[in-house]
Amino acid sequence: MQNVKFSELITIDRRSKRAYDIQIKESIKALILDHTFYYQDVLPTPSELASALHLEVEIVEAAYQHLIQENHIKQTPKGYEVSFLELTNYFFDRNTAIYDAIIALGLQPSIECVERKILELSKKDALALGFQSDQMFLYINRIYKGNGRPLIILENYLPLGIFPDINQRFIDHYPLNEFLQETYGISAQESHRVTRAVNLPKEVAIHLNEPVGAPSISSTNHVYDQYHRLIDFGRSFSISSYYFQSIINQPV
Repeated sequence: MQNVKFSELITIDRRSKRAYDIQIKESIKALILDHTFYYQDVLPTPSELASALHLEVEIVEAAYQHLIQENHIKQTPKGYEVSFLELTNYFFDRNTAIYDAIIALGLQPSIECVERKILELSKKDALALGFQSDQMFLYINRIYKGNGRPLIILENYLPLGIFPDINQRFIDHYPLNEFLQETYGISAQESHRVTRAVNLPKEVAIHLNEPVGAPSISSTNHVYDQYHRLIDFGRSFSISSYYFQSIINQPV
């Protein structure tokens, strides 16, 4: 879609008391969230849109800055590009590994490790995660990115009873499923994932470069191998999903 047609879709209401920059921001945001404007689409330049709306260019520039701050667009050598994308269709709905979901979106995947340690849980806490006997785990907490942008943060509990030397062998930035298959010959055969709508806690929001309290999807996942053993408990938070923006209260 060309920039000129984009300009025709972005509207303001001159009868409204709301500031024009906020109206422009909300109009563009709505078009992004319903996928009329899609990831990496280039918006009209501020001067093009200002001319189409018969407004001063500074008003459009202010609207674009609002959208940049909310991570819906970004400024690149091509212009102002849509940066919002929807990960949940591939990851949650299709029960796909995160790394593969990012590739399916046409993005370059990467992984950043936030925390890694050997963790001993009480029997009660281990049972709460679904493990019947294991209490010693390799705990990893990692951010999965697409084209360098944080998309989801995932913590994993991997039982040392099954993987006794995993702390010495695991590579922080390597996809977990591939590592388990290549290193131990163990494959994820079955997973039970539960998702819910949440507001991002402060620490998670910082890692995902999202506003504190922003709408998100949280997921817990029990992964079983070909021998029906629980080999991984995972808990994740995704970037904001438009599916849930109408049902989660955002901070004022």
